[in-house]
Amino acid sequence: MPPELQQEESSKSLEAELHDLQRDERTLKDRIEKSQIAMLVAVVFAVVASTAALVLALEKSTNTETIMMRGAGSTSAQGSNGTMGPGMMNGAGARGGVATSRTVKVDLGEMYARPDASSISAGKVTFVAHNSGQIIHELMVERAPIKMDGPGRPNEDAAIGMIEDMKPGTSGRMTLKLKPGTYELFCNVTGHYAAGQHTTFRVTKS
Repeated sequence: MPPELQQEESSKSLEAELHDLQRDERTLKDRIEKSQIAMLVAVVFAVVASTAALVLALEKSTNTETIMMRGAGSTSAQGSNGTMGPGMMNGAGARGGVATSRTVKVDLGEMYARPDASSISAGKVTFVAHNSGQIIHELMVERAPIKMDGPGRPNEDAAIGMIEDMKPGTSGRMTLKLKPGTYELFCNVTGHYAAGQHTTFRVTKS
């Protein structure tokens, strides 16, 4: 084959290879762009789904807490005819009369404090508290009138006894030596006293 023809054939071959390379490059770019778009769409979808789930969870939590607060206010503070029922004080009264033992059981929930007795004779008293609620509660005992840091905010240091931070479903106990007088049993988690989680407890002479 003449040199001129060989050179022309070689040029055509190089042009064909260059054309193929350019085509492959465009194809690769298209694939990369499509992959990036698909990845971006997936990320956006995941973010939107996560945000929606978080909003729904927060809304459900808020609604549940509101319902519990309303329920506690209507059942613990009032009798069936809408008036204060027997033994009900400050929206969360005792369920019994004079204690027959030296142990007083106190049921805590949203938002109430219910001892199984409303009074006991002076001396050593063991308080056994149980958190029947869905959030953390604590039991504090203080002689009335209790010391306040502000409206609905008892001074924690003034308490003579405390069972701290009981998680839902857990219990705690403390033993105190009480003199005759009037005391308050209450939860001092922020906002709980103001919401009505307190009751009067009397200690009589031995």
